[in-house]
Amino acid sequence: MLITRRQFTRQTALATGALYPVLWANRAGGADSRVTRLGPIDASAIKKLASKISGQVITQDSPVYESARHVNNPAYDRHPVLIVRCGSTTDVARSLEFAQTQSLIVAVRSGGHSAAGFGVCDGGLVIDLGLMRRVEIDAHKNTVRAQAGCVIGDVDHTTQRLGLATVLGGCQTVGLGGLTLGGGVGTLMPKYGAACDNLESADIVTADGRQLTASASLNSDLFWAIRGGGGNFGIATSFEYRLHPVSDVLAGALEYPADHIPDLLHVYLDFTASAPDEVMLVSMIVPSPQAPRFRILFRHCGEPGPGNQLLKALQEPIKPQDDTIKIMPYLEAQRTEFPQPRKPLPYFATSVFLPELNEPAITAITTAVHDAPRHFRVMMWHFHGAVTRVPSSDMAFPLRRNGHELQLRADWDTPEEALSAVQWTKNLRAALLPFSHGLYVNSLSEPSDELIRTSYGCNYHRLTELKKKYDPTNVLGLNPNIKAV
Repeated sequence: MLITRRQFTRQTALATGALYPVLWANRAGGADSRVTRLGPIDASAIKKLASKISGQVITQDSPVYESARHVNNPAYDRHPVLIVRCGSTTDVARSLEFAQTQSLIVAVRSGGHSAAGFGVCDGGLVIDLGLMRRVEIDAHKNTVRAQAGCVIGDVDHTTQRLGLATVLGGCQTVGLGGLTLGGGVGTLMPKYGAACDNLESADIVTADGRQLTASASLNSDLFWAIRGGGGNFGIATSFEYRLHPVSDVLAGALEYPADHIPDLLHVYLDFTASAPDEVMLVSMIVPSPQAPRFRILFRHCGEPGPGNQLLKALQEPIKPQDDTIKIMPYLEAQRTEFPQPRKPLPYFATSVFLPELNEPAITAITTAVHDAPRHFRVMMWHFHGAVTRVPSSDMAFPLRRNGHELQLRADWDTPEEALSAVQWTKNLRAALLPFSHGLYVNSLSEPSDELIRTSYGCNYHRLTELKKKYDPTNVLGLNPNIKAV
């Protein structure tokens, strides 16, 4: 059932039979022993909430409940009590208040792409921002404001009409919320920094219901925290980003013959040693019927002549089997370089940041991919340029050195394959750990306390102090969780 301000039917009474006590246990980043409910939610409480919401309230007996509860990673099959599709910032505040009044766990969903499935929960309330997708450009300020339910494609489509772009990821269906709050790795970051570096302001609903604007001049400590600190400090309802002139780019993919992984890692390493700010490389090792295959996504944001000259260093040592690199509109590059499968498989992901891709690391990767599960991916994002020139203390996002952020992932078709897929991913991370310094928090399916501390490094203590200020009781705990200590 969909419940709006104008419609509340008798089915809500039926839904209360499914609202059982829920334990708030084993939450991300550590356990919380509080009991959330001692009994069902009264139908009148749901009705009262629905009367105040401009969006939609979805209960467990709704015909759209099944589709509404699913997130991008099918490994997480969770059943919330209620899903509120918010239509406004006020809806967000009222939903958050309702969840606390009813002692319900809160999950917040922007695009639903969290590797750890944080956009849904068992027995709690999902605050779904997916209806909030307005995008507005301010030509005088050269900024774009986008509501937090937007996906990357919403913003790219709007800004490209004026030949402009901001730094966002490559997958068009990823939500702005998780991407930006976690830092925001994107293909323009060597030239313009990470997504959080381009954030001018954000509108935030805090755990106690306040509606704040965070910027360099307003609530500046909150602004520091949300630029990399995730959803620990409030629910972001809109973002304002700086825009940059971006039109045509030299972009595409190089795919190489199978089973040349060590040699191609050296090609990648040699190229990245002197790559200019205009170039972004994202390299992948992926399975093929013959053997593991190496793929390079190339993006050059500048004059095509120098870009084509640079390309020769990737085309000549080992000739690619497939070369799709050409001059194309930025929007076309965004649409085609990170295609999403029609039916995503369950997966487990983790991350490691390598300041140097040294010989032992290359050996560890090569060994692992030759003993990999059927579905796997080792993705390497090269960090250089503008993203590395921001002091690590300027904001919560700490990855500010030259190096390689490796996203390690394994998928599975059947439950029987899940254990070995997860173990393979963890084993590869463990093999690379001696050479690592940090990680990217958005790439974690299992954000333990240790990994979260590692991800924030010297910024972690300040984040705990700000958590104490803005969410001392950890209402917003379904995320890579920072404790108020």
